Amino acid sequence: MLEEPLVSIIIPARNSEGLIGRTLASAVIQTYRNFEVIVVDDGSTDRTAAIVKAAALHDPRIRLFSRPHSGLPATRNFGISQARGSLIAPLDSDDLWHSEKIARQVAKIQSSPKIGVVFCWILEIDEDDFIIPTIRNQSVAEGNVIAEVAATASGSLPSTQLIRRSDLEAVGGYDPHQTPGSEDWKLNFALAEICEFAVVPARLVGYRRTSGAMSRNVRAMEEGTELVSRWILSRWPDMPKEVRQKMIYNMNGFLAHSALTNNRFVDAIRYKVKSYRARPSEMLAPEVAIFVGRLAVRMLGLNQRVLKIRRRISSYREKFNQFQDIGS
Repeated sequence: MLEEPLVSIIIPARNSEGLIGRTLASAVIQTYRNFEVIVVDDGSTDRTAAIVKAAALHDPRIRLFSRPHSGLPATRNFGISQARGSLIAPLDSDDLWHSEKIARQVAKIQSSPKIGVVFCWILEIDEDDFIIPTIRNQSVAEGNVIAEVAATASGSLPSTQLIRRSDLEAVGGYDPHQTPGSEDWKLNFALAEICEFAVVPARLVGYRRTSGAMSRNVRAMEEGTELVSRWILSRWPDMPKEVRQKMIYNMNGFLAHSALTNNRFVDAIRYKVKSYRARPSEMLAPEVAIFVGRLAVRMLGLNQRVLKIRRRISSYREKFNQFQDIGS
């Protein structure tokens, strides 16, 4: 029987009092029992630390560290530096996990010493944990995924990952100088250079999308993604043309989505035009109509009304913790 390695769950948190309790609850009910939970309070001004302290009184596997505000990448790195486990599981302070998430990923990563990262699929959820119906293609790429990570301009979301600590330390962890939203892409590419990726093809993470989500500085995100894209090209100067075109297309599509979410309509259109210049054939894809529809809804101020309509749809009323179809 294989040894059960210690898994260190790393939760960076800043002003997360409304959701951190639910996130912690989903972490401590894992069927895989050999884990610790490290919460790093990144200079919160609300009751985040108090909620975590109360949870730690009932479960000694939870440890809290409080630091002055230093940003998400640096906060994650600090949490990793305090970890005792050989496997690292990042978890954002507003996301949720299925109870089998860690168990299934540990089994996968133990199947081969070449595997350094195991990710899984997501369900999008709202602020009340209800599942949001979405059309999202989720990656099945395994093994050497350098081309896939470069082309997607992102990589897997932190809450979906289980990472060997040795590989994470070999690439230097998260780059604290990167703009939030781009540091994950850089880390994923660096990891893909030194190890194989694997996937558990099951929707084991509730990825939070809230109407009141923090606004992002879209221009700063543009600078951050541009820096990562140039860094990747410097490491892979003979990148195939098709991969480069996909990278530009997806990078600008990501920025267009972020701009639209922040009601930056001119920026959203500008990024979309840049993405279609990289891959003109995508202008015939159904995604174009979806983007135009979302743009119209946002510009007309109908977003909240649409969300209310979606809430009335019966299939939308399933909560994440009630979801059973978690795949093979």
